[in-house]
Amino acid sequence: MTSFLTKKDLEARFKLADTTVYRTLKACGLSTSRRTYTEEEIQTRFIPARRLFDAGHTAIQVQEYFRLKPIPYDYQERTRQSIQHKP
Repeated sequence: MTSFLTKKDLEARFKLADTTVYRTLKACGLSTSRRTYTEEEIQTRFIPARRLFDAGHTAIQVQEYFRLKPIPYDYQERTRQSIQHKP
């Protein structure tokens, strides 16, 4: 079973401000308009991006680092996820 994390979950888990979560998601190539993110996305993109920021890299440098890394897209998983989150 895949677990999903919201932006609020990321704020709490990493002790970050909402603007920092937003900036990190954007820099690592994840859509900021999504409601949830998979644990895999957090492990392979968000956490490495945070490490780069913590090491003093700029948002542009972090974006460049992820520019050539494709984001895995699982259509069935995204469809199931969007159905689960409809009000």
